Amino acid sequence: MYKYNPRIRNIDLNLERKEDFEKIVSLCSALGSEVRLRILEYMQSPPYVKELPEIGSELHIPKSTLVHHLEILENAGLIQIFFKSSAHGAVRLVARNMQSASIRFYYNKADARQNEKSALQTLGVGQYADYEGDLLCFATNTEHHFFIDSNFTQERFSAQLIYTSNGVVTYHFSNAVAKKEEVSEVVFSFEICSEAPYFDNTYQSDITFWINGVETATYTSAGDFGDRRGHLNPDWWPSVNTQYGQLVNLSVRENGVYINGKRTGSCVTLSDLKLAKGNKTTFALGNKVTAEHKGGFNLFGRNFGDYPQDICMRTVYKP
Repeated sequence: MYKYNPRIRNIDLNLERKEDFEKIVSLCSALGSEVRLRILEYMQSPPYVKELPEIGSELHIPKSTLVHHLEILENAGLIQIFFKSSAHGAVRLVARNMQSASIRFYYNKADARQNEKSALQTLGVGQYADYEGDLLCFATNTEHHFFIDSNFTQERFSAQLIYTSNGVVTYHFSNAVAKKEEVSEVVFSFEICSEAPYFDNTYQSDITFWINGVETATYTSAGDFGDRRGHLNPDWWPSVNTQYGQLVNLSVRENGVYINGKRTGSCVTLSDLKLAKGNKTTFALGNKVTAEHKGGFNLFGRNFGDYPQDICMRTVYKP
């Protein structure tokens, strides 16, 4: 039985962050239609999950036109679309997904350049330093590798997607900048979702992040997304499998931890991470033993999913 998860999102976007450009374009395009605004307005009345025929009937929108508009709204993250079985076949359900979006358009570029610099590092999803947990699978641009239990499998370095039902994967980044500069923020960016058999858009997973061994925050993935093909997936990748994830930006500053621009309840600060200590920065993610939702994860590289990027670490510092 389908159950609607009422936890809808608030996001913070900023033209100063290039990783936000694609989301801003998608969001503004989706909102640039009176028909789509009418759909969002209609979704404000309870119940907040509605069947597709109901929306079409109430707003007098033909089915084919309605489906087109709903897909645009979903791609922008404004709604969720699910399916449930009925006596007459599968019925499409539409639910609210994003409560608000804040977009910062203007900032003082001169001040930004003068007061702050940043260094970017990237790692492919298969370039992990360690993995612990259930058997790990991965896909490259050309083939699928099942049930890899060795950290030394050569093919994994070409992985564009890795996934497991329960485990923790660790990556090593350089901390050279932190050793010689005054760091004001560290940001990790990646595309991720839960891991269910085939896919399940409502399959939750509590994914925890550790930086230098410090438990930093936990992100609850809403599902393992496969209702449409990922924008970057190769043609050979089966449509019945996981297709795309959500872009997550994990930021640690001296005043706390932020996920996608929203401050979390974590008490961790930048000083707690001891970024200048040792010869590397470690970044790990996965399910804790005590997690309520042990839903695993899919981690996407630049040629899978929706976002053309690997795992990124950006170190912001004062010159």
